[in-house]
Amino acid sequence: MDGFKHIIDGLRHRFGGLSFNQKVLLGAVGTASLICLAVFSLWLQQEDMAVLFTNLTPEDASVALQELAKLDVPTELANGGTTVMVPAGMKDKLRLELAGKGIPSSGVVGFEIFDGNQYGLTDFLQNVNFKRALEGELTKTIESLAGIQSARVHLVLPKPSLFKKIDSSPTASVVLKLGRGAALDPQQITGIQNLVASGVEDLKADQVAVIDQNGVVLSSAIKDDDIGRSETQLALKKEVEAHLAEKASSMLDRVLGSGRSIVRVDATLNFEQIEKEREIFDPAGTVIRSEERNEVASPSTGDTQETSTTNYEIGRTLERIVSETGGVKSLSVAVFVDGHYEPSADGEEPIYTPLSEEEIGQLRRVVQTAVGLNNLRGDQLEVVNMQFQERVDTGSAIPATDWIGIGMQYGGKVLLLGLLVVLALGLRKNLAKLLDTGGTSAPAAARVRTAAPAEEEHFDGIPEMNEKVVSDIQDFAAENPERVADVIQSWIHGIDLGDKAWQAAGD
Repeated sequence: MDGFKHIIDGLRHRFGGLSFNQKVLLGAVGTASLICLAVFSLWLQQEDMAVLFTNLTPEDASVALQELAKLDVPTELANGGTTVMVPAGMKDKLRLELAGKGIPSSGVVGFEIFDGNQYGLTDFLQNVNFKRALEGELTKTIESLAGIQSARVHLVLPKPSLFKKIDSSPTASVVLKLGRGAALDPQQITGIQNLVASGVEDLKADQVAVIDQNGVVLSSAIKDDDIGRSETQLALKKEVEAHLAEKASSMLDRVLGSGRSIVRVDATLNFEQIEKEREIFDPAGTVIRSEERNEVASPSTGDTQETSTTNYEIGRTLERIVSETGGVKSLSVAVFVDGHYEPSADGEEPIYTPLSEEEIGQLRRVVQTAVGLNNLRGDQLEVVNMQFQERVDTGSAIPATDWIGIGMQYGGKVLLLGLLVVLALGLRKNLAKLLDTGGTSAPAAARVRTAAPAEEEHFDGIPEMNEKVVSDIQDFAAENPERVADVIQSWIHGIDLGDKAWQAAGD
């Protein structure tokens, strides 16, 4: 008990020795600590929320909230009410319990529509349910693809007819809602078309129309009209020209250097679709098709008359020719090349020297072989040697300054140097106070404080560090080690000791 009282008295004594500013600061720190402790305790007691369902329709979200309210489960809504969040520890149990009640229904029904009793349904309702189930299964599969948020599939399944002429083929349309920033390339769109076509009997991929949420047609079905064909042909033309130009440019860059050649290719492609059927008869290649012999006997004379008929078939060849689409009809290639640059003797601009005819001829033959020029179909190639206005000199290029690397390398050193400067200034200020009071005798300092307590402290600067001052400081430190330790701690923590510092310095 005495020890506890001694500790309390020691704390009370220390608190009584603090200045008013120190007491205020200590109270603020204690209050902030209690607030932080209370907030942290509440945060530990609050359970984390986890996602129960996401991308819910308003109907499903309303039903789910009603069921959770019956179970007294705290809930939160996010993403505009499409996401329901519950305590993390109850997530799995609630998901299974609500799934047993058919929540969420999501509006997409597949072949599970046939799980219930189907007694008394007419053929029409059976066909409708089959169409709904097929659309639902295709929708689920398409929604599982990356970048697709939701989908709707519409199928048109005509009734089979006994007459082939009036029989129509099925068609389909797919509406996609893409995620934010998502885009589908032509291969993915073709894959969706083939997926739907493979899942429906007698449905062809070109009969599947795919559009996005903005009503933009994504499928290749528009290629059947004139605009679609023009866009496809232009894209194919650009692809061929870019491919041929890249082949020639990459080779010239390795020989002449980067940026010292320009290659442009213009390709004329053949998009004509011609189908020919040719039937060839060969008179020399006759074959016997059929032969008939008849014998007739005369009853009066007993003579026999024989007749024969032979049918010959002339040799015939039937050919069906389909012309190639997208073939190259002609090419026109234009090439600009730079010349040589020799360093000048006086150190000024380099001297430009054009390429020789032999070098231009070599470049012409190389480019002709690289792009596959054919003189028989009228391909053209022009190689022009001309000095470029902006010469690229990779050897003398000034590298870009890596400011990020410099900042990471020297930033820490500069920050450390700044902290040392601030610490040195603080130590210099406190040392100046100590030396100023240490250079004055204790009685004199006491008299000054007693005679003029209201006068402001005046610091005339650090006195000259002679042997007497150093000796006084050493003697003071030897006689009062605890007070010197308090002064040094005040330098480190930046606390104004007030009267205690004066007493330490004066005693």
